[in-house]
Amino acid sequence: MFSGLSPLIVEDVADKGEQLQVRARTPEGPVSCSKCGAETARAHGYHDRTVADAPVDARHVLVVVRIRRLVRPTRGCRQTFREQLPGVLERYQRRTPRLVCQIGAVVRELAGRAGERVLSALAVRLSRHTALCLLLRLSLPPPRVPRVLGVDDFALRRRHR
Repeated sequence: MFSGLSPLIVEDVADKGEQLQVRARTPEGPVSCSKCGAETARAHGYHDRTVADAPVDARHVLVVVRIRRLVRPTRGCRQTFREQLPGVLERYQRRTPRLVCQIGAVVRELAGRAGERVLSALAVRLSRHTALCLLLRLSLPPPRVPRVLGVDDFALRRRHR
């Protein structure tokens, strides 16, 4: 059910009517610093981070993750940093990559109000403006390399090749 949250340790799932709230935490153990690469497991503090996940059974899913703030082991770096979980919790995002992928599939076909209506039927809360912003954030497919290249003759003046 929550396969996209496999790197997390799920502690509790609460049913709140229209919404499922999942409480999870990051696994204990050393984490490498993003700047210097040194590993540390010394926790400085904790805070909760809330993100939306893909809906389950036409109900919104809200994931509350307890993130550790760790102390850096080297003196050259900053003093503390938050642990990151790429693929599950992207930096500065309020949605999981799995939900963003589902929204992107709908918005790619139906942008604006039509996309908003389809997403509301799928139990995803999103305004049309946010849908358009997500559409603009999607990467374009790589351009295809042409098989045949045609070269046309042209003249700068009449009757001159």
